[in-house]
Amino acid sequence: MPSDSNILGILRPMGGGDPIPLLKAELIVGRRPSCDICLDFANVSGKHCALRLTNHVWHVRDLGSTNGTSLNGSLIHREESVMPDDELRIANHMFTIDYDPSQITTAAPRVGAAEDPEAGPARRSLLELAGIQVEDKPKAAPAPRTTHDTAQLERPPLSESAFEDPLPEHVKNAPDPIIATNDDDFFKLIEESVLDAKKEPRPGRDR
Repeated sequence: MPSDSNILGILRPMGGGDPIPLLKAELIVGRRPSCDICLDFANVSGKHCALRLTNHVWHVRDLGSTNGTSLNGSLIHREESVMPDDELRIANHMFTIDYDPSQITTAAPRVGAAEDPEAGPARRSLLELAGIQVEDKPKAAPAPRTTHDTAQLERPPLSESAFEDPLPEHVKNAPDPIIATNDDDFFKLIEESVLDAKKEPRPGRDR
């Protein structure tokens, strides 16, 4: 591990070559002179891969290079952590990253909007001062209270159908019954009633 506190690690070529100090928490490696680490080899892409220091550990991510980026002999397809004893291959060039995770105090810059210096120091809770992230949640607006005036409450009128028993449709649609009567039937009923009354024994006479 390098003794200079400004150096976050050293990219060491395996098999000989000049070591490359890692001075920033995020570096672009490639063949272009504008890259943070320029590897002037024909099989290295213009922007080959990216190195990033997150939570005191270096990570590598391929940037769609032609000849790929490998870690311990396996091509990577997403961001992978690189420990000091891992073998990092960029195209066919082998490297190791010399660093001590327990001694690194500089981490990758935090993504987010910077605080406005003119707004003054932000007020922080005890959890934030202790290093615990607290997610801000919007406060819900209180629900409006509603009052009911009993004098203004009116009951809906009840319809007459509410008291009627429901009848089947075939009963509702049936025609009214037709009863044919005449005067003879009426007199016959009276005669039968009189005869029945004569046949009944009177109390005190039948012994």
